[in-house]
Amino acid sequence: MSSFYEIAEFVRNDLIVVKNNIEELSKKESEYSEEISKRLSYVLSSPGKQLRPVITLICSKLFGKFDKENSLRMATAVELLHIATLIHDDTVDKADVRRGKATASNLWGNNIAVLLGDYVFATSAIFVCDTGNITLVKRFAETIVELSKGELFENIESNNFNLTKEKYFEKTYLKTASLFKTSSFSGCIIGGGADENINNISKFGFHFGMAYQIQDDILDITSSKNKEGKPVFNDLSEGVITLPIILYLESKKYSDDAIKKFSKKEKEGLLKEIINSNAIEKSKETVNSHYDKAFNSLSNIPQSEYRKALESIIEISRNRI
Repeated sequence: MSSFYEIAEFVRNDLIVVKNNIEELSKKESEYSEEISKRLSYVLSSPGKQLRPVITLICSKLFGKFDKENSLRMATAVELLHIATLIHDDTVDKADVRRGKATASNLWGNNIAVLLGDYVFATSAIFVCDTGNITLVKRFAETIVELSKGELFENIESNNFNLTKEKYFEKTYLKTASLFKTSSFSGCIIGGGADENINNISKFGFHFGMAYQIQDDILDITSSKNKEGKPVFNDLSEGVITLPIILYLESKKYSDDAIKKFSKKEKEGLLKEIINSNAIEKSKETVNSHYDKAFNSLSNIPQSEYRKALESIIEISRNRI
């Protein structure tokens, strides 16, 4: 498999059910309010790569004990949780566009956007509760806490040019790797993985998520194309401090106060300096280290087409840069 599209095709029939589950939410609300239904339909109708539910579905099939109903419930839950975080993130970040479409906050204001996000958050939890598995319910609740804490951290530390690598990695786990870990872990639990399997698959999700987010942070600086429909250089302009910026500033004597006073043109100049420094290559080394660890965590998982699919996900993701 050489593309995310091929990976999605691998679990196509299951993804169709997940998509239908999500579409049913807005249809159900049409009986109560057409306006609520229209808004829900809008925010739920722009799927991205659907990596998280794909990972949940694949992990649930690794050990020959596939529980179809619960794997579909959990895959739906992780995708809804991801959508909810995007709605809230865009609202907090005052983003106008997501995946080439106007954001909910742009169209209807912050109040409606937050409430839509809350609705999707709460609905995702219902799907997890319907699995009847208290371990999954607990982990899912922990994930919601971690995602919220990550968003709080990012906003509180906005424009903190003294941010350490350690704090950046902690935030990266909370905002991104946490949900990838849960996607992997939940699939493994549903698929009857033994404790050692669960530990290894959780490591896969953690390291994959860390690599994926750090890679996105690099692409925000180096890409000439828009990311998720947003302008490149978006992170620095929004005060989000990422690994390439941290690594570059370690070797320079810019004061925190001086950078905060930079004009837009000066910030663009700073980004060009970062691109031409070794900070990008060092950041890529961190990305590849996490992808390597994700790959190695699968070494004790039984060989199958599903393990190969997870390995393909790693390599496809790695080749984005």
